[in-house]
Amino acid sequence: MSLAVSSTSQASYINAPLTDWIKNGHTDLQWYTTISVGTPPRNFTVLIDTGSHNLILPEINCTTCPSSQRQFDPTASSTFSWSALGESNPRFSTGGDTVPLAEPQGAQCRWAVDDVSMQGLTAPSFTFLLCHEEDEAMTTQPGIDGILGLGLNGTQPESFQYALYNAALLSSGVFILYMPSGKFKGGQLVMGTKDTSKLEVETVWLSLNRELSATHSQWTMNMQTIFINGQQLVVHSPNTTSSSSAKTPYPQSLVQALDTGTSFIMAPDNATAAALYAQISPKIYQIDPVGTWGCSCKDMEAIVKSGAELTFLLGYDSDETQMNVTIPSSVFNLGPYPGTDDICQAVVNNWQDGVFYNGIGLWELGSPMLKNYVTAWDGLGLRVGFAPLHVSASVHSSTGSVAAPTARRS
Repeated sequence: MSLAVSSTSQASYINAPLTDWIKNGHTDLQWYTTISVGTPPRNFTVLIDTGSHNLILPEINCTTCPSSQRQFDPTASSTFSWSALGESNPRFSTGGDTVPLAEPQGAQCRWAVDDVSMQGLTAPSFTFLLCHEEDEAMTTQPGIDGILGLGLNGTQPESFQYALYNAALLSSGVFILYMPSGKFKGGQLVMGTKDTSKLEVETVWLSLNRELSATHSQWTMNMQTIFINGQQLVVHSPNTTSSSSAKTPYPQSLVQALDTGTSFIMAPDNATAAALYAQISPKIYQIDPVGTWGCSCKDMEAIVKSGAELTFLLGYDSDETQMNVTIPSSVFNLGPYPGTDDICQAVVNNWQDGVFYNGIGLWELGSPMLKNYVTAWDGLGLRVGFAPLHVSASVHSSTGSVAAPTARRS
């Protein structure tokens, strides 16, 4: 699929190819691309991460980084300088693999300044993080050197796409992600498209939660409810015990982050995940203390073949447009749980200690959901667009499609 974009005489756009990091031969984890840093420029592969804001790279003297990671040498670039911002220790609550982290992982870094380019377009004197020590979760991604955060506008230092846009190098602050399943080819990151109607498919725009997105600088969105195989998820009513039979439809909640850097779906707490899986199959159970769920691989394949679908109704209750965003059964199985051959992991995990905002559950929607749509990210307008993912046999190695988004207009 080719994403058509516009350009102007004053500004341009980026159309960068994305490569899929695949686990177990079939599980899509994350997507990465290539950037160049310094003078003369040196290439690095970076994970595309809408759940963070900064470019993070390993420094040449990194004590915990594997030799397979390309590391940046500040002394080899004539345009490099250290930033007056000093040190920073970024932390991540989810990692690149399918299993939740037992505790946050991160790195010991310093702020640096240098020229950073993608597809020939350069952000001069861009501020990023160089790390001299990284935790294990940041060093086990094969072939990936660093992270390119594509967080919301307004954070300081600003994300790469806004550095380009604010320097009048991009036509707009919108970027588009096309992250097809690993069995297809041709993933793309497009920055600077001004006219989203130029996509070859219709885009449904959903507003972000403006208050929380601005406060936490995340792609945060309201969730109305959840459906499993077309039936609304039911949970135990408030102020009742888990043994009580009193149940109620799943209430409004929040997506704290639409996150391409997370390879699963994260439920707010154990009780919500338990209710969800009870409605899918009694064979699924929690398989470790950190909130991972699964069952025998034989049973998991049967669940996948049954056509189990998980649908989130996203959008403000006061908005004209809401949308059903579906995770199809084809991505429900994340593959064998690490260290086992016969236990397979399901797509939804849960936070160990429960994550809530004013009593409202916080979800994290990662790549298993996002890869099923072409997504347009408008941080200036505080909205995200979803378009149906059509895969053409004339462009890709195989054929297939995902159903168009269902928009509900009140």
